Amino acid sequence: MKSKVNLSLLPVLFFAGFFGGLENLCVFFIAVCIHDLAHYLVAKYYDAPIEYLEFMPFGCKMKMDDSYLEDHQKFFIYLSGPLTNIILSVILYTLKAYKIYYFSLYNEILFANLCIGFLNILPFHPLDGSVIFRVTLSKVLGNIKSTKIMLIITQLFAVFLLIITIYSLAYDIYNISYGIVGAFLFVESAKERKNILIRAMEWEMTKRKRAHKKNQIVKSERICTNVNSSLKKLMSNFDGNRYYFIDILDGSKYITTITEEDVIEGIIQCGYDGRVRDLLN
Repeated sequence: MKSKVNLSLLPVLFFAGFFGGLENLCVFFIAVCIHDLAHYLVAKYYDAPIEYLEFMPFGCKMKMDDSYLEDHQKFFIYLSGPLTNIILSVILYTLKAYKIYYFSLYNEILFANLCIGFLNILPFHPLDGSVIFRVTLSKVLGNIKSTKIMLIITQLFAVFLLIITIYSLAYDIYNISYGIVGAFLFVESAKERKNILIRAMEWEMTKRKRAHKKNQIVKSERICTNVNSSLKKLMSNFDGNRYYFIDILDGSKYITTITEEDVIEGIIQCGYDGRVRDLLN
């Protein structure tokens, strides 16, 4: 398994060393290693191919090909990391409370696992909670709409953290940690916005194909649109619980019928600015 370091980790290490927080940062990354070991073991259990592990300022991102995985498999893979940290923090707290075991940096390790566990379970991209949230919500709205909602929530939360930072600086509190997290979440979600939506479309298509192979019944719906309609606007009408057939008109003249897969593949190939007419060329 390959590994790489996110460039944003370097300034965080610099500030930690400069302000004397390097020891705590090392403890933090031990908890991160435990976190991603859990991801790795559950992913291997489901035979998910792992491409690389990227070390980031507030956790690690394990890149794997989960396109063929069932929703429940994705759910458990991404839940395993934060759940392991939370369970470990509960065990450490219990040992300390009953005076069974204690050592130097005990509190720091307990706190690091608790933070990583609860932080990563939040529904913000690129945290584990974003996948857990999307998989759960996709049962009702489908992958595409649930992904859009997750990205909006992430950016709103990031803006909220940045506002808190600006407020604290204005009142001479000088706590920039919220701002660092907010900036990180905002940049990552903005950078991945297009890519993650395309992956959501591909997941939706894979899910449909899997249902067809299993001879499952999927409700269908027929809609009508003009040949000059935007593919992005057309896609926004899709409901994850239905399979769509789209009748294409030029004025009042019927041209042809396409499927939702044609629309999704068109967006992947032509981008969000594509038109229905691009699919007919």
